Amino acid sequence: MKYIKENWKFLIFVILASIIGGYFTTMISFQSLPPEMLETVLEKFGSEKIAVIISTVQSVFFSVIYCILGLILSNATGLWKKFIAKKNAFIAVIIISLAGGLALSVFDRYVFGSMIEPVRQSYETKPTIEYIIASFTYGGVCEEVMLRLFVMSLLSWIIAKIFFRKKETIPIGVFATANIISALLFAAGHIPATIQTFGYVNALILFRCFLMNGAFGIAFGWLYRKHGIHYAMLAHFGAHLISKLIWIIFI
Repeated sequence: MKYIKENWKFLIFVILASIIGGYFTTMISFQSLPPEMLETVLEKFGSEKIAVIISTVQSVFFSVIYCILGLILSNATGLWKKFIAKKNAFIAVIIISLAGGLALSVFDRYVFGSMIEPVRQSYETKPTIEYIIASFTYGGVCEEVMLRLFVMSLLSWIIAKIFFRKKETIPIGVFATANIISALLFAAGHIPATIQTFGYVNALILFRCFLMNGAFGIAFGWLYRKHGIHYAMLAHFGAHLISKLIWIIFI
């Protein structure tokens, strides 16, 4: 309870972001479902409104659980850092945001798009408001809480307890290992959405999924370890912001 009381503002922020992110992510999911699958979902829940409410509540519930456990584990491992404005941290955020924004738009469209037809076709339609809001809130906040604050902290704690119990401080290598594993899990978590988007999956599409999501997952994890979860969230948000602006204006 100590860590929750000390960081209640952060928890409230996560709750608000998960409400918005959960709602718009659910709406996007419904819009992308084939008619027969959507009909099955609606039959199960009775109406689209009830299905959206239930899905949003689930998103908030899990985000809160991940956040609380993440606060405990990050403090236990020394990963938690209160937000302090630091010039070098903001520079790192800007660099990662720019790199991520370009990779998620220009590189993806013109490199992977030249090899994977569904990728090229996906850029022919501009992103919807729902998609943009979901990427900012669910992507920038909820995913960072789940994969970095919770999973990376948990893996760091487990590895340290198993292999470095006698160490007074956890070696950086432990955090690096936990970062890589959580980034791979972050990328793997995008496979279902990738299959739903393209309708199929092959080796090249899987490579794209792990490269685009895994590489920046590692960058966000580095920011988390070095400067705190707030900066990881800012970089994740920034990458989505820049990529969507490029997509809307130039592609």
